[in-house]
Amino acid sequence: MTQQTPVIDKTPAPLWRILAAMAYDSILVIAIWMVVTFIILSFFGVDNARTLEGEAVVLDPLYKNITFAAMIVSAWAFYGWFWTHSGQTLGMQAWRIRVVNKQGQPITAAQSVMRFSMAIVSWLLLGIGYWMMLFNSENQTLHDKISNTKLIKVPLMEKNK
Repeated sequence: MTQQTPVIDKTPAPLWRILAAMAYDSILVIAIWMVVTFIILSFFGVDNARTLEGEAVVLDPLYKNITFAAMIVSAWAFYGWFWTHSGQTLGMQAWRIRVVNKQGQPITAAQSVMRFSMAIVSWLLLGIGYWMMLFNSENQTLHDKISNTKLIKVPLMEKNK
């Protein structure tokens, strides 16, 4: 009988892995957003969710704002739950990276809120917040520096004989 034990390693995750995990997770988040939007649309009703402005049909501002807020909250819930429980989203598991605090422990809910919020800012800065990891000694993104977290590579499991 073989038993698998994790090897503890604090090697920083490379940017290409981070971006690959983000691409994977974005598919999952988009699926969550579809469900969230369907639920909100079902609650409001299709006819109440849109208004006529001249010849154009547009979404009601209240519906748009509620949907946007629900999308942000659901995305944070997805990332926050995974980051605080296992340190890995499904994309991070596939690409073998984990988010940890400076001591190598799971992050807190407050850190997940800060990390998520600042990751949005990192993207709004045309990705500069991500690219900065290539130019600092700790290989941290902008949101990792601000939230006191870091992404590490998760080594393959080794089999003990």
